[in-house]
Amino acid sequence: MRLSRFERRILGAIVAVALVTLGGALWFGQGAVSEAYAVGVNQRVLDQLRSSLEVYQRHFVALREDAERTADAVAYDRRAQRAIDASDDAALGAFAEDALDRYPNVARVVALDPDGRERARAERAARLDEDENRLLVLERPAGDGGRFSVTLATDWEPFRAHQRAAELVEVYAQLVEGATYVSGFYTAVYIAFLLSVIIVALAVGIVVSRRVTRRVAVLASATERVGRGDLSVEVASDGKDEIAELTRAFNAMVRDIRTSRDRIEYLQRIGAWQDFARRLAHEIKNPLTPIQLAVQQVHRTYQGDDPRYRRTLDDAAAIVEEEIATLRRLVGEFHEFARLPVAALEPAELTGFVERALRGLEPEALLGEAAPTASAPALIVEVDERPTPVQIDAQMLRRALDNLVRNAVQAVAAAAPDGGGRVVVAARRDGASAVLEVRDDGPGIAEADRQRVFDPYYTTKSDGTGLGLAIVKKVVLEHDGSIECVAAPEGGACFRIRLPLAPEAA
Repeated sequence: MRLSRFERRILGAIVAVALVTLGGALWFGQGAVSEAYAVGVNQRVLDQLRSSLEVYQRHFVALREDAERTADAVAYDRRAQRAIDASDDAALGAFAEDALDRYPNVARVVALDPDGRERARAERAARLDEDENRLLVLERPAGDGGRFSVTLATDWEPFRAHQRAAELVEVYAQLVEGATYVSGFYTAVYIAFLLSVIIVALAVGIVVSRRVTRRVAVLASATERVGRGDLSVEVASDGKDEIAELTRAFNAMVRDIRTSRDRIEYLQRIGAWQDFARRLAHEIKNPLTPIQLAVQQVHRTYQGDDPRYRRTLDDAAAIVEEEIATLRRLVGEFHEFARLPVAALEPAELTGFVERALRGLEPEALLGEAAPTASAPALIVEVDERPTPVQIDAQMLRRALDNLVRNAVQAVAAAAPDGGGRVVVAARRDGASAVLEVRDDGPGIAEADRQRVFDPYYTTKSDGTGLGLAIVKKVVLEHDGSIECVAAPEGGACFRIRLPLAPEAA
């Protein structure tokens, strides 16, 4: 490969500077890397460890609340009250034994009279083992002035795990403090070392060529800003020489890094939210059925003739059923969000895909059962006649398109309840990209909210979960595409998806 005269001069200057500083750089770099690997800690890990302690604490609160509810259930059971009212100690003892069978976390039940004497006692020796279980004694008043003493057993392991986690957090916090000092010291020394190298290089470059080094200095400054995390850098490129080509390549690299960083950060956030949704769905789902069955049992077993109390029971049962149904729907949405798969891309034609995805789709079906049919807007499809080959996961992209169309239809219908309005779905080629748009003439989205609408759990709907657009963006990123929210020509909102064309088409 033939080198130009400029390249030979620059290479000679760099070699001269490198020979002087190479030994020191190697020595210092080796020490810095060794120290970094030895310390190997950062604040984010410490924050995550502290968050784990908060999870344990919330778990302990939940255990305490469950123990309180269990003690209430035992003490205020109607069979116990009947036995107390009838002064039937045998029936009271049988109830205590039955309570131990019904509640696996109850280790002992003791019924005491008003003078503190035992009327009945039932216990399980295995559950009273303090080496295996942590015991909690709760007392509740009885109907005759006496009281119930309920001993509940909880496995020691979560508490021991919490103690180990607390010790780990304390040790790690000390390491973080040490890491801050070490990293600050070496960073200051290393920056000083680099600045000295840059000064020498600039001096040699000025001697070689004032004009070239001035442009190189601009690139060096931009590179330093990029190194500090500023990816908004854009260096002006003029001319047709090697430096201009380098500048254009640098700008393209920064744009690629910026896009990749945004994509990676968003996918990381989505991954964390998916894990949170998975945990939340699990924590909410488990107690729903027991709550529902308990309320139904209370509702069915009431045999009294008090109409006011009967109405209260009916209202309470209806409210609980309705709220449980809402929670089950939310759990379902959280579960679907947590199970969002990775896209399996296959060759497809975008305009044909859009026509198939929207074929037979009626806007009325997207409004829900409570919305009047007359309020449904018109659905218009605009596709380019040219073939638009892409690589997509048809099922995932169809789900994303359905979410966007559903949101647009509901927004237009809410703004014009008397009918009218339209939603436009457009697909076309634009250079080396395929563009898929969903536009409407509804109220639109404020400019300040156009970036936040893709964040999980951010929603402007009273009954929304804020997962729809987060799912859409994750699907688009899985397709190596991008999505943005802008103002639509029709006056409402426009969600524009850009997908790369298939390699042969591009």
